[in-house]
Amino acid sequence: MKRLSSLYRRGLLLLLAALLPAAAGAASDLPDKIAFGEVGGTNVSTTGGKPVSVGLVALSEHLGYFEQEFGKNGPKIEQIFFAGTGPAQNEALAQGSIDFGTYGGVPNVIGLAGGIPAHIVLTRRATGSGTYYLAVQSGSSYKTVADLKGKRITVQKGTNPYRSLIQLLESKGLQEKDVTLVNLQGAEALVAFNAGAVDAVFGGVNLLILRDQGKLRVLDGTRDFANDNSQSGMLVSSKFEKAHPDTVRRVVKVLLRTAHWASEEQNRETLLRFVAERSVGYQYVKEDYEGSLKARFNPLVDETSVAAYDELVKFAVKHKLIRKGADEKTIRSWFKPEYQQAALKELKLEGYWTAE
Repeated sequence: MKRLSSLYRRGLLLLLAALLPAAAGAASDLPDKIAFGEVGGTNVSTTGGKPVSVGLVALSEHLGYFEQEFGKNGPKIEQIFFAGTGPAQNEALAQGSIDFGTYGGVPNVIGLAGGIPAHIVLTRRATGSGTYYLAVQSGSSYKTVADLKGKRITVQKGTNPYRSLIQLLESKGLQEKDVTLVNLQGAEALVAFNAGAVDAVFGGVNLLILRDQGKLRVLDGTRDFANDNSQSGMLVSSKFEKAHPDTVRRVVKVLLRTAHWASEEQNRETLLRFVAERSVGYQYVKEDYEGSLKARFNPLVDETSVAAYDELVKFAVKHKLIRKGADEKTIRSWFKPEYQQAALKELKLEGYWTAE
């Protein structure tokens, strides 16, 4: 009996010794903070003028999902806003100053084709996920997009809006060479527009406010525009992924849980209020968010994503954003779908979203 007891104790000690490294490894996987890159950011009075986001990361924090996943003493969630939008996030990921970046598919392709050490773990369909508008001065003589031939239009090159503008022009019989694109964004674009330095401005929902103030006239937009089929991606830096693979899985799980919440029609009103409080007025958010929430928040990395990024590569080559294309094998290597697949299974959301 004494021998059995001794063997039992020795076996227990060996088991504990084997488990301790694994437990220590799991604990060390959790970083002190997780830095997320975000495009732009809006300033609202309720935040004391600080930039805020209405994206999945901000919504996840608002819903308490990060705390539920990691606990009150979990990693600090930090959002870093880039005025330079996607191109600036490419640089930040390459330098390791952010762990995740959420931005448009066009700069995704520019960065990944250029060799930034990162992978796509979530996507966002552009169709149904926000409208861009092409506007001119209220008193101008331009009546149609075709009237802008030979005119100056502001847009930031190398971004998703740039591609959407090109597609809109082409649908009206114009090529990029038929207009002069002035590489400006946001406030700078509006300053140039208001000063008469350009003839038209291309931008987001904020232009609707100026429309209703009588400061401009919207010629056209990308709502219901079938050709606007690009995507956005959430990229994780390879450095962070290597050091914290389980944290990556858990972050993807949190964001999928949030995307599911936002996809549910029963949450539409709460979602709209959340967005409106941090951006433009409620009536404009309501207009911008018309249509299927499930399509808008579809995050799947699937065959549709691969096909969409293939089209983005072709666009980037044609418009000299990258020097050479990428074959299907290379494009597939940009994705890391396993984190999403594991999270979908854990959340029992397999089959919830489909290719749109």
